[in-house]
Amino acid sequence: MSAGEQNSNSRQELFRNMLVGTLLYSVVLGFFNDYTNILHTGTYSTTFLMAIVMQILTYLTYKVKDKFVDWLNNRKNHKSKVLLVFGVWLIIFLSKFVFLWVIEFVFFGTVEISGFLGLLLMVVILTIAQKLVEIVYCKLGDKR
Repeated sequence: MSAGEQNSNSRQELFRNMLVGTLLYSVVLGFFNDYTNILHTGTYSTTFLMAIVMQILTYLTYKVKDKFVDWLNNRKNHKSKVLLVFGVWLIIFLSKFVFLWVIEFVFFGTVEISGFLGLLLMVVILTIAQKLVEIVYCKLGDKR
């Protein structure tokens, strides 16, 4: 059995997702650093470390969102759909402020982001890039 044929477990999936996500973030953040005024990191090492931090923060944000959705789905309430949409939006929205704070804390001013809207644009582009990678990955899967 080759490495591509073996069934993967959740730890392997997490490792692959974190690795691919970090590499993808690194590329996208590198482009933002090189071609826009939205992000300035100074060195590629800083850009790569920022990609790792952002991938971890994104993973944790989605974990919080998933926990909230699971908690809400266990409640039987007619207002659950409205609360679900608002709660998920609030978690995703507020997480961007956490991102800014963590980046400022970890990098002590060596990373400059042009504010909340700049970060929001980067996250939107990063999310689109990740979704495109997922789509291509699924399309390449065997149709058994």
